Amino acid sequence: MNKARFEAFTDGVFAFAITVLILGLTLPVFRNPPPSEAELAHALLRLWPNVLAYLLSFAVIGIMWQNHHALFRLVSRIDRQTVLLNLALLAGTVFIPFATSTLGAYPSMRSSTFLYGLTLTMCSTMYNALLIHITRSRAFASSVSETTIRQTTFAYRVGWVTYVVAMLASLVAPAVSVVLYLLVTAYYLTPRGIDKDLESASSAEQVRR
Repeated sequence: MNKARFEAFTDGVFAFAITVLILGLTLPVFRNPPPSEAELAHALLRLWPNVLAYLLSFAVIGIMWQNHHALFRLVSRIDRQTVLLNLALLAGTVFIPFATSTLGAYPSMRSSTFLYGLTLTMCSTMYNALLIHITRSRAFASSVSETTIRQTTFAYRVGWVTYVVAMLASLVAPAVSVVLYLLVTAYYLTPRGIDKDLESASSAEQVRR
């Protein structure tokens, strides 16, 4: 498959998913007469769980998009299995807004935190499956070192394990699972594996200039 078309379609789905997140923030409907200043302020303040869930998922999808870009920037060819695995990843991605709305509405309940963890675990599973397939099919460009691939594999598996633990923890302590979702997001804010390799290459290019 044409790589540019593959990446353009994927970028469009990521953009759609991250935009739809805002639909989870809705004010309650006030009946006539209009609400007072105090009532409106109280209604806005009560949305803080939804805002937190929105910010968390915005960061999650943003990091997923960045990881996808970093990964496929160094892939030389796209085969049918890569397309199918990528579609499975995107299926999980577009489900994140619904899981986010559920988490924001019921942040302390086991069902909502488990659903959120299940969704992110599915996405992480597909990312790991993509990386395994790309590595085994030798689809990486020849310039990608084995060390970079190992570091990327380790970083992806850390995320997968954390999401699984957080998902299971939600069945006992929902608050703990939310903390773990925040921690794994913070973990990916630091460049790792392919991300780190690209950052180093960029720095070296700037030095040469």
